[in-house]
Amino acid sequence: MDNFKNFLLLLWGAFFVFIIFQIISHFRYLQKLKKLKSTPLPQNLKKYIENLPQYQKLNEKQKRILEYKIQRFLLEKNFIPVNINLNDEIKTLIAFYACLPSIAYIDFCYPNLKNIYIYPHPVILKNLQNGYVVQEEEIIEGEATGENVIIAWDEAKKEIHHPNFRNVIIHEFAHQLDAADGVIDGIPPIETSKYNEWVKIMFGEYKKFKQKTLKNRFLGKFSLIDKYAATNEAEFFAVMSEYYFMKPQILKKHFPDIYKELKNFYKIEFI
Repeated sequence: MDNFKNFLLLLWGAFFVFIIFQIISHFRYLQKLKKLKSTPLPQNLKKYIENLPQYQKLNEKQKRILEYKIQRFLLEKNFIPVNINLNDEIKTLIAFYACLPSIAYIDFCYPNLKNIYIYPHPVILKNLQNGYVVQEEEIIEGEATGENVIIAWDEAKKEIHHPNFRNVIIHEFAHQLDAADGVIDGIPPIETSKYNEWVKIMFGEYKKFKQKTLKNRFLGKFSLIDKYAATNEAEFFAVMSEYYFMKPQILKKHFPDIYKELKNFYKIEFI
């Protein structure tokens, strides 16, 4: 009986020590984050982003917030290279475009995301179900699935240094934002009072675009949009997010209602 009591005491003691250790570790981590908020991005990393057009359009306060978010992202996430040499440039640029869409949400750092897998080229994936191929192989430049994001670096780098409307990093992290409320459905976490307007505008424009792509004619202004956006509402949101950050003038001119909804959500402009 005494041995059993001693065992229980030992067990409770170990549990108590574990809890204290967790509390201390969490406190130290919070202190580290607090320090990061007042720590500029080191110049050896800042050099990779300071000439990017999106960074240059930020005011000083926004730059400070983004630099904090980048440092936190680099601290918290695992960057896993697959047949590619991982370096500071790759990590910093991915962190920049990952954090840019969430700049208005200072303490949001993709809590469900753990790993970023970086491939040198687009990845060929097989869609499997119970071990059987159920669809044709798919070539992807990026993918966001739960706690993982895949980025094909050659494509991402090309889009950064020769910008058009496409940016695979923004696209995949728009999906991550979309998933923050528990489901990827084209509706990111928005205020309840703005839900109906979001659905009316975003889903309404998506349906128009979907119908026009099915007919493949009379596209009009919708010819400006990548047809991949017609896949579903979630892809429509992600593609429109690419336009919002990469070609905001075009989006605002041709789709002012979509632009307004994205502006209300992202709470930042690049025009």
